[in-house]
Amino acid sequence: MTTPDRRPVPAATYRLQVHAGFRLQDAAEVADYLADLGVTHAYSSPLLRSAEGSNHGYDTVDHAHIDEARGGRAGLDRFVAALHQHGLGLVLDLVPNHMGVDDPSAAPWWWDVLQHGPTSAHSRAFDIDWDFGGGKVRIPVLGAADDVQELEIVDGPDGAELRYHDNRFPIAPGTGDGTPQEVHARQHYELVDWRRADGDLNYRRFFAINTLAGLRVEDPAIFDATHELVLQLVRDGVVDGLRIDHPDGLADPKGYLDRLADASGNSWTVVEKILEPGEDLPQSWRTAGTTGYDALSEVDEVLVDPAGAGPLTALDTELTGKAVDYEQLVHDCKREVTDGMLGSEVARLVRVIGELPGIDATQQTEALAELLATFPVYRSYLPDGREHLDATVTAVRTRRPDLVPAVDALHSVLSASGSEAATRFEQTSGPVMAKGVEDSAYYRWARFVALNEVGGDPARFGSTVEEFHAAQRRRAERYPESMTTLSTHDTKRSEDVRARLAVLAEIPTEWADLVRFLLSRHPLADRPLAHLVWQNLVGAWPLSRSARTPTSRRRPVRRGRRPPGPPRTRSSRAGCTPSSTPPSTTRRRRPGSRSSSSGSPRSAGRTR
Repeated sequence: MTTPDRRPVPAATYRLQVHAGFRLQDAAEVADYLADLGVTHAYSSPLLRSAEGSNHGYDTVDHAHIDEARGGRAGLDRFVAALHQHGLGLVLDLVPNHMGVDDPSAAPWWWDVLQHGPTSAHSRAFDIDWDFGGGKVRIPVLGAADDVQELEIVDGPDGAELRYHDNRFPIAPGTGDGTPQEVHARQHYELVDWRRADGDLNYRRFFAINTLAGLRVEDPAIFDATHELVLQLVRDGVVDGLRIDHPDGLADPKGYLDRLADASGNSWTVVEKILEPGEDLPQSWRTAGTTGYDALSEVDEVLVDPAGAGPLTALDTELTGKAVDYEQLVHDCKREVTDGMLGSEVARLVRVIGELPGIDATQQTEALAELLATFPVYRSYLPDGREHLDATVTAVRTRRPDLVPAVDALHSVLSASGSEAATRFEQTSGPVMAKGVEDSAYYRWARFVALNEVGGDPARFGSTVEEFHAAQRRRAERYPESMTTLSTHDTKRSEDVRARLAVLAEIPTEWADLVRFLLSRHPLADRPLAHLVWQNLVGAWPLSRSARTPTSRRRPVRRGRRPPGPPRTRSSRAGCTPSSTPPSTTRRRRPGSRSSSSGSPRSAGRTR
């Protein structure tokens, strides 16, 4: 039987969330279904060995193995053989920015660093400020500071270990004598109260998730070690394309993509980059484009009638009691993030920059927080994006004349492309944007929640058909092989929900009357929150009693969610996302999920 040729560039993809409940062997069984749909490539969630029980796979613990719980290498080979039999290729989701460290015993590199400290063969893999920690890595796992009294020394598979309930930690050679507390004091790590993560952490992490430690893939040796298996899969024809998770966390995204393109033979690669409206990818990046949030926003906007803006804004003002200044709301939410859950990242920036002549530390910290809260896009990539930094400095100087000396001093420091200070500012502005806007402001302004979406701007109410076609012409000219999408595991609401909600912009008066009626029947003290709830219900209607209808063997099962991290809740109008969540003291913490208001079990990224 002749095997059909595969397309080198995807024309359409179908996302499969592979986990212990839907293994690679199961994915092989739906290859014929995918072929019947007309897609050219399966689009897999991360497949490298991840934390035990992880459904999403974004918490890699070992880059040298395909995750056994997901089917292992045998399952991957079976899946790929089935795809190739139908002429389909495979796009793999890759996570270069961080790795899972929730269970140190499951992450060999992290375990070794905890055991041997700065002299560990893997200490360069992680972005640790050893000096600030007094030569120790601070691990925010204790329920309270005095919980150090609950530590125990237990025999483990490879010798004695420190245990805090179900949490396991190594003991450095020659330091195991004495009480558990005395042993703990001699280690290269310090177990601290979980509340200290907001201000005293000394390792880079993914957003505010303590159990995802940042990796230094800008180091060629670390890049090689973390990419060896995946690049071999590309060379062997097992993997045809790559989806790069969170490039904004990397110290040098351009350098990373250059190295990846060279090593992969210029394999088709897209990046999970969230562009603000009107923003473009740096032209120097060797990528086919983004994963499609920009296209998603353009589709949303063209389906929204701009004429609905006035009546729906009036309804929001009525429910809120005053007109909402969205720009100010975004600023305030971002400041809560800089002053709260990402305080450790801001503090590290201050340490890296050092003393500024004539500027005290308080003013320097305040000025940095204001610059981060005012930055208009996720990040710059100096020298690309210098205009965003310059505009931010101008805006802060106008808003905060008391900070002008500090802001001017910081301007020159943060403009130095490639410096540690400039790089860390770039790595920090993205998380501030994500947590302050996506996870906070989007849940505080309920004027029209169909627009409160990743890559969009809730203040921009719809677009014209002409604007939509102009955007598509630009995409076809610049990134003809970029991915487009309507739903992902990060969207707040599925494309179905947003499409239904778009209709409300065409009947704003009728909707306002219905909302008033509903509030009269079911009053809530927080009326804007009630408006958000009613919109979600209408968008997700009709609701069923079961979370999911029965599926046949030919339909892939539920998609997973991301990113991982300690249990946490979404923010509401009452406040931003809680800055930290206490870990369980009776069992080891497991990564949580990044939930969306309504998820689509069958969303597929489509390429042009």
